[in-house]
Amino acid sequence: MASILLIGADTALLEGIAQALASAGHHALTAVSVAEAAFVAAAAPPLMVVCDRALLTTVSDTRTLGLASGGALVAYGDPAIPLSSAMRRAMLAELRLPLERARLVALATHVAARLRHTGRDASTPTPPESRPAV
Repeated sequence: MASILLIGADTALLEGIAQALASAGHHALTAVSVAEAAFVAAAAPPLMVVCDRALLTTVSDTRTLGLASGGALVAYGDPAIPLSSAMRRAMLAELRLPLERARLVALATHVAARLRHTGRDASTPTPPESRPAV
């Protein structure tokens, strides 16, 4: 189960996406601005941030979004809105929502699996065979 933060002004779209993610077993939170998202992420850093491109133009550094270590940034919205090259490099994907809901769910599942596989997931206990002998 991945914690996903959805950022955007279209509350109906975000609610639909949150429901699709919840049905796949993920925990989704919503925010209408980057400032609100930073406040929400301060309590529990999300594994994935899904943000409207229009709001990403106001972000100078992805650390502002409060992503968890190993997390991913996904953008949606008007592809004509220009983003900085640093922001484009930081993004895992650009989606056309709500058309690509299934792709978003697959990406969230993949990022969560990647976190478990690399051992960065705090909820997964360390297997006994990988612990050093005392």
